[in-house]
Amino acid sequence: MSCFICNKHSGTSNQPPGGYIYEDEHWMVCHFPAEQSVIGQLVIESKRHFLDFSDMNDEEARSYGYVVKKLYAALKQITGAERVYSLITIDGVPHFHAHFIPRMSHSLTKGMTFISQEKSCNENEAVEIAQKLRNMFTSERDGWGLSRHE
Repeated sequence: MSCFICNKHSGTSNQPPGGYIYEDEHWMVCHFPAEQSVIGQLVIESKRHFLDFSDMNDEEARSYGYVVKKLYAALKQITGAERVYSLITIDGVPHFHAHFIPRMSHSLTKGMTFISQEKSCNENEAVEIAQKLRNMFTSERDGWGLSRHE
């Protein structure tokens, strides 16, 4: 089986801008490719190959909520987002992954119109956000203590 996300995790496919931000036994988090995203758009990917929530084991389901809670808070703090949208379609790549898309208060659009708008991120911005989030997650001083990814 050839899976884009599985290949990315094994290092045989293009790596995300700024590398992986967070990794634990179940999940990997990165900035979505810059040319396809807004600044700060993250994607959480399951390490184990499965399609959707119905295929999660209990441990994955429990840890997913914890990681998502931390991602929302971190994205709001780092980007200044008023809202963080989440989106799961799994049509393009049949491997569990979810998008987290920050929306600023000054955005002229909201909801699905915002999600489908032209993307506005560049590679340097994606790398910078990834580094800031990685620093936040690895900082014991801030009490996050979330990241185990080096």
